[in-house]
Amino acid sequence: MKLTKDNFLDNLDFWLEAYFSHFKALNYSNNTIMLYERVLNEFREYSLNFQDEIEFKEIKSAYILNFLGYLETKSKNINKKLSKKTKLTYLRVITSFFTFINENNEDLFEFSFNFSKLNTRNEKREEKLEYLNDDEVQRLINVLEIQKIKKDDYTSFRNAFLIKLMLYAGLRISEALRVRLCDFSEDEEDMLKIRIFAKGAKEQFAYAKKDYIDDELDYFKEHLKEQDYIMQTNTGKLLNRSNAFIIVNRIYAKALINKKGLHLLRHSLAMKLTSQNINLVVIQKILRHASMQTTTIYAKANSEMVRKALGNLG
Repeated sequence: MKLTKDNFLDNLDFWLEAYFSHFKALNYSNNTIMLYERVLNEFREYSLNFQDEIEFKEIKSAYILNFLGYLETKSKNINKKLSKKTKLTYLRVITSFFTFINENNEDLFEFSFNFSKLNTRNEKREEKLEYLNDDEVQRLINVLEIQKIKKDDYTSFRNAFLIKLMLYAGLRISEALRVRLCDFSEDEEDMLKIRIFAKGAKEQFAYAKKDYIDDELDYFKEHLKEQDYIMQTNTGKLLNRSNAFIIVNRIYAKALINKKGLHLLRHSLAMKLTSQNINLVVIQKILRHASMQTTTIYAKANSEMVRKALGNLG
């Protein structure tokens, strides 16, 4: 079986279905089957918050440990406590699920986290959020602008626009890939309003400073009709997520950025806003998170924030 399909949720659902079929064939008791289904369905529910943030292959041990933190928060909200025994049970089920994937994907891919080190003693460890720092963002933009000048073709403008929509407007990759020229309109003198269709085909609006994406929009206005999708390939087909992942990672490499992933761009916007002390409610609105709990992952103080805070003491 191929490890990955079209998107994070499709991948997770595919492997959950395969795992449940395998598990039921082993003649476990109904109670055990129901327990495993409940745990993994909760894992799926948790993952809905991040389906456009990470690639399936990028699941690390900290993601699973943060799943435990999510369960802990849910328990506290109903005045219950997640026992050590319950946490170990959840870890056992998750371990079994990912071991099944490791053993059955034909790509021979193995998840990099060490299952044997997952235990309740390190459950409070925070996931290290990957994002681009200011220097990396500047190098990335420099590469995009140089490519536009050198090549002056549709592909270079498209690639720059794709990256900027995620980096400056906070679009998810699934949203950025489906924008049309008619989705952009002036909101205020220096701002653009972007109509997008988010999860569940719900119409939402994102915003970006005009200066950041005006050059690309002017180019597309000369080459596209109002109803045309912008993220087209050379053959006129829509660019898909897998190819976008490859393209963006190659551009990272040209910018000497030793990081990978489309999610870095949205994370970078969120961390930039956090470093400027923007209210979390505002960040939630910008990123269009359904839950504030998702937004709070950006509120963790890093060492640079700590140094600045102490340096500003009177």
